Amino acid sequence: MEKITTLEQAQSLITKETMDTIHLGAMNIGEDGEVKKIMEWMFEEILPPLKIFKWSETLKWRQSNRFVSFQGLRNKSLPYFRFFPHGYSGLNWTDNHAGFKFQKDDEDINILDSIINIRPSQKEDPVTKELVGSFYYHGAKAHWIIDSIRKEGLWAPIQGYTSNPYDDKIQFTIHPGSVRSCVFEEMEHDDMECMIWDKSGQLSDLPSATFDEVLEYWGKKLDQRGRHKNISFLFTRGVIEWQTDLAELGFRDEVFKFNKRIHDLSAGKPLTIYIGYDSTMNDLEGVCETSIRKTIEESHSHGSEAEWYRYTPTIKMLDISKLPDYNREYANQSTEFTYSRFLIPYLENYEGFSLFIDNDFIFKKSLLPMFYYLNPDDAVACIKYPQYQHDESKFNGEVNIDYPCKLWSSMMFFNNSHEDCKKLTPEVVNTWTGKQLHQFEWTDAISEIPQKYIFVEGYDNPEEKWDYTGIHYTRGGPWIDGMDFSSINNLEVYNKYKNLYDNS
Repeated sequence: MEKITTLEQAQSLITKETMDTIHLGAMNIGEDGEVKKIMEWMFEEILPPLKIFKWSETLKWRQSNRFVSFQGLRNKSLPYFRFFPHGYSGLNWTDNHAGFKFQKDDEDINILDSIINIRPSQKEDPVTKELVGSFYYHGAKAHWIIDSIRKEGLWAPIQGYTSNPYDDKIQFTIHPGSVRSCVFEEMEHDDMECMIWDKSGQLSDLPSATFDEVLEYWGKKLDQRGRHKNISFLFTRGVIEWQTDLAELGFRDEVFKFNKRIHDLSAGKPLTIYIGYDSTMNDLEGVCETSIRKTIEESHSHGSEAEWYRYTPTIKMLDISKLPDYNREYANQSTEFTYSRFLIPYLENYEGFSLFIDNDFIFKKSLLPMFYYLNPDDAVACIKYPQYQHDESKFNGEVNIDYPCKLWSSMMFFNNSHEDCKKLTPEVVNTWTGKQLHQFEWTDAISEIPQKYIFVEGYDNPEEKWDYTGIHYTRGGPWIDGMDFSSINNLEVYNKYKNLYDNS
C-alpha cells in the first residue's frame, strides 16, 4: 500500500479515476498541517460528494422499491439457529491465517459433525470447516451487534458509498459490512447516522458535507466516547475510509463470549416454538404453523452448500388437554391458551429458549430475526405495544377489556432458565390473576422487539407500517364459526397459507 506525505505527491498520483489503495496520513482534529491540506484538496478536486444523514432518509427509497435490499437477517439467522445448540464460535489461527473454530465445553469440536447430510469425505476438509464456521460466526455476530447497539448506541456512523446497479435503484456498499449492513437494515432504526459517499449521484437532494464539517462531526463523536481525537485517512475504491479510535479491534472476543453464553443458555436444545391451540378455531394453528415453516424455508439460499445450514424449526401445539399440570378453571378466557402460555418455561424444564405465538398470527417473512432482540440478561422478549383503543367485544362475544401491556403476551421469546421464568410454576400459572400474568408482574427483565415486525389488523395504519413480518388478526376471521368477517382486512395473507395447509 502506497503512502503519501505531501500535497504535491497526492496531486501527482491521484485522479478521479484512481482506484488504488493509498494511505493519506493521520492528523489530530483541530490541528493544521500537510495532511489537512491533502484532504482539503481531495474534497475539492477528487472525491464524490459526502452525505451525512439519518437512516430515516432511506424510507422514501424503500417504500418506492428503489433501495437495493441487504435482505436483513433472514438468511444469516439460519446457520445461527442451526448450530448454537451444538457449540460456540472461537478464533482459529493456522499458518498466520485467522479463521473460526467451533467449541463446546472449552474443547475444539468439528462443526461438521452436527450436519447429517454431508459426505464423509467433507467432514475433515479444513476449507469446508472454515466456510461453515464463518457462516455461523457471522450469524452469531449479528446478535452481539444488535445487543451492543441497543445498549450503547451506534458508536460510529454507517459508512460506505452509493452505486447504481440498474435503472434508478440505489445501492449502498457498506464497509465493513458483511454482517453490519444486514443488521442495519434489520433494525431500521430511524436515528442511525449514515456517512455515505455519493458515487452514483443519486443523493443530490441531500446536502453535502465539507471537510471541516466532517472533522467537527468526528470530533464530537470521539469526545462523546472519551477517545483520542486523531483520525487517519485511507483512500480506496475512489473514496475515503475514516479510521479512528472508535474502531473496536477487540470486538471478536466480545462476540465469542456472547455466543458462548447463548449456547450455554440453550442447554443444547433448539428454539422450541409453541403455537396456542384452541379446539374451536378450525385448524387455525395449522395455518399459522404452515406460514412459519414456509417463510423459514424461503429464507434458505440454493445450492448443495445451503443444505449444510438448513434449519427446520421445532414446533409444538400448546393444547391444554395434553397438559396434566394445567388445571385452571376455564372462565373469562377468550381462548383455551389464555393462561397456559405461561407454563412454557416449566414444560421445557426451565432450559433453553422458547417462543410462544397466538394462533391468529400469520407470517409473511421468517420470524427468526426477532430472536436477535432477546438480551440474554432478560427473562423474555416481546413487542411492547401501545395502548390501542380496542373494540368493545371480542370475536367470540366476550367483553374486550383494555389494560396495560395488552397484546404483549401474544408473542413471547422465553429465556427459560432465567430466574424470573422459574417463577412460572404450575401453581402460579393455575392461580395467579390475568393481571399478574399478562401484565408481567412476574418480571421486569423484558427485552423489546420493535413494533415494525407485526401488523395488528384493524389497528395499525398500512401507510405507516407497510413492511412487516407477520399479521396478528386480533379481531377474528373465517376460522370463527358464524362470524361476519367482511370487515377484516389483509385476509389474502391468511388465505394463501390456508390453501397451502389444506393441500399439504
